[in-house]
Amino acid sequence: MTNGAPIKKGDMLWVKLKHATNEYGYGEVEDVWFDTKIEDYCYTFYCEVNGGTRLGEFKNLIEKPTNRMQNKHLVSRRDFNEAMRDFLKR
Repeated sequence: MTNGAPIKKGDMLWVKLKHATNEYGYGEVEDVWFDTKIEDYCYTFYCEVNGGTRLGEFKNLIEKPTNRMQNKHLVSRRDFNEAMRDFLKR
């Protein structure tokens, strides 16, 4: 990780995404680096809303998520927990 990065591994964050089911994501930062081509910090995170590892840029962070966004996250977590319970019952 680059020293002085505004975010660090383990941070939980909301971010605007392109080409995702929803136009936003939420998850834990896995890796952070400074990209000299775009002159911004980039990071990877596992998206709990859309699933999968995603790439984000610092400029696309969402400081205050809307209620709709937070509710979508809660629904996706509840669905995941239910699926895991069903899987473990087998």
